[in-house]
Amino acid sequence: MRFRILSLCYASAAFLLLIFPSRATINIDVATIEKSIVFLYPADAKGAVDKSTPIGTGFLVGVRLKSDPAQMHSFLVTARHMFDPRWAKCGGANPSIVYMRLNTKNYVPGTSASGFEYVPLRLTDHGSPTWAHSTKEDVDAAVLPLHETELSKNFDFTLLPPEMFASDAELATLGTGDPVASAGLMVGMPGVRRNYPIFKFGQISNIPQEDVETHCSTHPSAFLEKVWLIAANLIAGNSGSPIFYVPLGGSGTPDSHARPMLIGVQSMFFDGQDVAGMTPINLVYDIFESMVLPDADLHRSASLSLTPDPK
Repeated sequence: MRFRILSLCYASAAFLLLIFPSRATINIDVATIEKSIVFLYPADAKGAVDKSTPIGTGFLVGVRLKSDPAQMHSFLVTARHMFDPRWAKCGGANPSIVYMRLNTKNYVPGTSASGFEYVPLRLTDHGSPTWAHSTKEDVDAAVLPLHETELSKNFDFTLLPPEMFASDAELATLGTGDPVASAGLMVGMPGVRRNYPIFKFGQISNIPQEDVETHCSTHPSAFLEKVWLIAANLIAGNSGSPIFYVPLGGSGTPDSHARPMLIGVQSMFFDGQDVAGMTPINLVYDIFESMVLPDADLHRSASLSLTPDPK
């Protein structure tokens, strides 16, 4: 009798280990994503950075040159309403400058020295925008070209290539319930001496066939956006964050028919509902194509993914 009880206990323990792995892992390269994230800050009345009021998130993209793959065009991607609050019916004037907070190299934890710098980004040049957006007025995404002075070798960053973007065919395979992950600014804790992007996890909640009504948190006027709905606690400060598809099998193992990939940019949230809106990445990709970048390699490839290196 004692033997039967012990056998049942061992069998139950083995079953629990199968359905609840002893160590949960996320099937995506967290380190690469983390280094692509920047935090956005406004300028004060004098044009200096307002360090007390972070406003959102952006991420860095690098587009290789066809003639020399070692060289790249560099970009910041974020939500359009970060640069164009007038378009989002938030009231007030559009900013002419914002700051991105970037981590620096050679930072030594535990020291009193700061491990980041604020980099000014000019959003206008003689009255014209320096950044690009979609010709479709319901797309909440912006792409800003960056220069070597803004992304110097002093910073610790990674550029996500377009190969990480989901293709139209890959997006078409996704649907309600598929797992996603996001990384971005938590306004209450950006980090004292270093940027610390906060990862959040959820599922695709719905893919509406019509535009979704939203409004700026500071203004009641509604406007429409083309978004997917994401079931996750994405809030103010996460605007402009990248959202990734994270394929998982039933027991936490990678799904063999899909790859981890960038599928969109957070553009809205519904306060208190744990639901957010995501601009799908194909609409962001359209912006890159419209910019007519010289010698740019914009192909999206299923052979390259954000799968983490095996430990």
